[in-house]
Amino acid sequence: MKHLTAKVLLLGGAILASSSAFAQNTFVQNDLYLGFQNSTGGGTADYIINLGPVTNIIGSNVVVNLSSAFSSTLFNDPSLQGTSAQIFGGVVGGENYAAGGGTAYIYGTQLRTGNFGNPALPGSSLTQLAKQSQDNSAESALSQLNAPAAGMGLLDSTKSWEAFVEPTPTASSFFGNVGFNPDSAVSTSSILYEDLWETKDSGDARGSQGQPYTYLGYFTLDLTGSSPKFTFTSTNVPASLVPPAISSIIKTGSTVTVVSSNAVPTYNYQLQYTASLSPTNWISVGSSQVATASLVTNTDTSATDSQRFYRIQAH
Repeated sequence: MKHLTAKVLLLGGAILASSSAFAQNTFVQNDLYLGFQNSTGGGTADYIINLGPVTNIIGSNVVVNLSSAFSSTLFNDPSLQGTSAQIFGGVVGGENYAAGGGTAYIYGTQLRTGNFGNPALPGSSLTQLAKQSQDNSAESALSQLNAPAAGMGLLDSTKSWEAFVEPTPTASSFFGNVGFNPDSAVSTSSILYEDLWETKDSGDARGSQGQPYTYLGYFTLDLTGSSPKFTFTSTNVPASLVPPAISSIIKTGSTVTVVSSNAVPTYNYQLQYTASLSPTNWISVGSSQVATASLVTNTDTSATDSQRFYRIQAH
């Protein structure tokens, strides 16, 4: 027997976009911005999307669908694509002390390369420490973005994403101040996974020592179908439960050790046995084990029957 969690249906979204090439828009504290640039392929504009307040995205126990903010028309526009599909994109955000009531925040993404499907664990690493001076400079760089309103996107002919976020680690760029590049390579028909990291400093406690980044979840941009899908999966979203598979059974005296694969961290795995398959009477034995990796071990110390059949129940 197995208990499987319900899956969230992700739907491609409508197009919400503003026109390009107009006056500088205002960067909003605590909003997250998804930006794309073609720094090597001759693109003449960046594509910038305001995903809205970070508080609407992080901490949810279900996958947040942000597809309606993404426009395939703007992403495929020649002014972004340029002469080759050398597109780079990522998510950034920030808040300074004045806006945060004594707390400063910096948000940035890194390419996710592992732990796919497991929201609780990061798939990338970020070991940098953010100092107060770096925090202030990074937020100052972000404040110069040509930023649309929440839920909207635009083609920015001033290329403010390229100038103030990436690609070069200069003193005036987000990359240059935080020490990591938030952008990852993405094509017009790929799936991009990016981990979201946050560093915060309450009451100017960071000083010159620096504070670490905390993993918050990951973004998924799926451009493989006719309707682009863009979602955020918080660390609070349960990983998908899959049926466990018994890898090995070892009996020593009256003790049986059962190792199962396909385990999902944070889920419980209970060993059960029956002395006969006809009739069948499954009985739980030993303690339920909480998985911390893809393998989980259960033990039956009362295996005195002439035969026992085993199964693993996951929940």
